[in-house]
Amino acid sequence: MLRWSSRCLPGFSILILVSLLFLAFSDHLGWDLWRRWTPARPRKPDPDLPHGLNLAQLVFAIYTVVIHLNMFTFTIRLLWSLFWVTRKTQQVFQRRSILIEGASTLDLTNNPLLDLSDMHSPLAGESIPKTQTDELVHAIIVPNYREDVDTLRTTLSVLASHPNARSHYEIYLAMEEKEATAVEKAMKLGATFDTSFRSIQTTFHPYGIDGEIPGKGSNVAFAARYIVDVHHEALRMETCNIIITVIDADTHLARDYFTEIQRIHDLNPTEAERTLYCCPIIFDRNSNESPVLVRCADLLWGFAGLSTMYPGTVLAIPTSVYSLSLSLAEKVGGWDSDPTSIGEDMHMLLKCYFETAGNLITQAIYVPASQCNVSSDARRGWRRVLDTCIARYRQALRHMWGALDSGFALRRTVGNLRFHRRCFVLRPRQLALLHLLWEAHFLPCHVTILLAFSVFYTLFNPTEHLHPTLAFAFSSTNTLRTLSFIGMNLAISLYEGWHTLCVETRMQDMQIANISGTGCSRRAWYTPQCLLERVTFPIAGTLFGAVPTLHAAFSHFWTDRLEYRVSKKPCFESEVMIISLQSEDYTAGSQK
Repeated sequence: MLRWSSRCLPGFSILILVSLLFLAFSDHLGWDLWRRWTPARPRKPDPDLPHGLNLAQLVFAIYTVVIHLNMFTFTIRLLWSLFWVTRKTQQVFQRRSILIEGASTLDLTNNPLLDLSDMHSPLAGESIPKTQTDELVHAIIVPNYREDVDTLRTTLSVLASHPNARSHYEIYLAMEEKEATAVEKAMKLGATFDTSFRSIQTTFHPYGIDGEIPGKGSNVAFAARYIVDVHHEALRMETCNIIITVIDADTHLARDYFTEIQRIHDLNPTEAERTLYCCPIIFDRNSNESPVLVRCADLLWGFAGLSTMYPGTVLAIPTSVYSLSLSLAEKVGGWDSDPTSIGEDMHMLLKCYFETAGNLITQAIYVPASQCNVSSDARRGWRRVLDTCIARYRQALRHMWGALDSGFALRRTVGNLRFHRRCFVLRPRQLALLHLLWEAHFLPCHVTILLAFSVFYTLFNPTEHLHPTLAFAFSSTNTLRTLSFIGMNLAISLYEGWHTLCVETRMQDMQIANISGTGCSRRAWYTPQCLLERVTFPIAGTLFGAVPTLHAAFSHFWTDRLEYRVSKKPCFESEVMIISLQSEDYTAGSQK
C-alpha cells in the first residue's frame, strides 16, 4: 500500500489542488447549483478568519503566492547558474589551451579568464605531483537500443579523438538482446574502433527478466554488473581507479570532461568515493532544423539541470550524462532495472544519496555534453513538424515518468524514520532534495492549473469585487509571472553567449580531429527563430512539461510500467558517407 500510494503522490497532489479550488470558489463559479434544492443553512462567522474569506480561500491565496515565488526564484537561480557556468566553462577551455601551449606561470597570473581564488585553479597551490596521483580509467557505458549505427560511430569517433582514449578509455556498448541487428552493429563498431581505445566490449541485456523493463536503465545496470566482474580483483584489493561514465547514444563529450574529473579527483582524493560528477547538456547539433516548440522544450530541459549547477549548490541534478566511481556504484548495489527507475540518472543520484546516509557529493563538471534534438524523417513539411512534436511528447512522457522517483525518495525517507534517523531526515540537504523533487515533479502541473484558473477567474470577477487578500494574491502572482517571463528572457540572452562558446570550441575540436557529420547549430539572438523562442517557451513548457506530467501522474494510479520507445535522432545525410570512408583515419588520428 505504501508503494502504491507513494508512487501516486503527484496525482494525489493534483486532486488535492483541484479540490482546494472547488472548496474555495464553488460559490463564485456557480458550482453550488445543488444548493438550490436544499434548504439554506445559516453560517456562523469565524472570528479567526478575515471577514468574508473562508479557510480554503486563505490556503489558496498563500499557496498560489508561494508557487509563483518559487517560479520567480527559479529564474533568479538560473540566471546565477548561467553566469557562473559561462565563466567556469571559459576557465576549463583556457586550462586546456595553457597545457597545450606550455604557458608560463607569469602568463597565467595575467590571464583574466582564470580565477586564482578558485580552489580548483592550478595556481591555487593545490596541484598534486603526478607521482602522488592515480591515473583514472574511464569505463564509458553507451546504452543503445535500435540506434542508427552511424550515430554510434560518430559518438565513438569523438571519444576516439581524445588524446587519452587509447590508454584510459574502456568502451562498453550496452545493447538489448532482443534487437535483431545488435550483434551486427557491435561487430562493425568493434572492428572499426578496436585499436582506438583501451578496450571496447559489448553487453547484451537479456530479454524477459522478471521485474526488469527494456530501456536505458536496464542496459546500464547489466553493463555495470559486467564491469564489476571485469575489475573484481581491483575492487577486492581496494585499488580500483575506475570511473563509470554513462552517456546517451548521441552524446558528444569533449576531452575536457574527463580531464576535469581527473583534476578534481586529484584535488580531493578522500572525497572521490562518494562523489557523483554531472555536467550540463546543450542541444547544439540540429536545433536550427527543429520545430520551435521542440527547441524550446529542450532548452527548458537543459535549463532544469543548469539551475542546480551554481557554485555552492547543495545537490546538482544529473541529466543524461554523469560519472561516479566503480567503488561507489558497487557499494550502492549498482543501477536498478525495475519500472520505477526509468529515469536512471536521477534515480541513481537518489540511490547513492540514501546509501551514503546523505553524504553524497555532487560535483558539477562545467563541460557541456552535446546532444541532438529529437527528429523525424518519415514525412516532410508540416507532417514532419507534427511527427517531431509527437516524438518529443513521447520523450517528455518518459522524462516525466521519472516522477516515480518522488515515491522512491519518500519510501527511503520513511525507512530512515523507522530506524530512528530523524537527524538525517531533518538535515538541510534532505530538505533541499525534497524541494528539488517537488520542483521537478509537482511544480509544472500546479503552476499550469493555478495559472489557468487565475486567468479565467479574474476575467469574470474584477479585482475590485474581491476580498483584499484574494485581490492581493491575484495581483502579486500576476506581477511575479511577468517578472519570471522577463527573467527567462534574460536567461536566454545569457545562454546565447555560453552556447556560442561551446559550439565554437566543439567545432574546432572536430576540425582538428578531422571528424565530420556531427552537426552544428549556431545561434544569433536577432534571427526570427531565436526571437520566436522568447515568446513561445511558456507554450512549450505546458505542452512538453505540464501535460506529460499530468499524463504520467494519473497513469501511475494503475501502472508503473511504460514502454520504452527510442526517440529518433537526426541523420546528417550529407556527411554520413564521409564518416564511413574515413573511419580508419579516426583511429590513426587518435594516436597523434
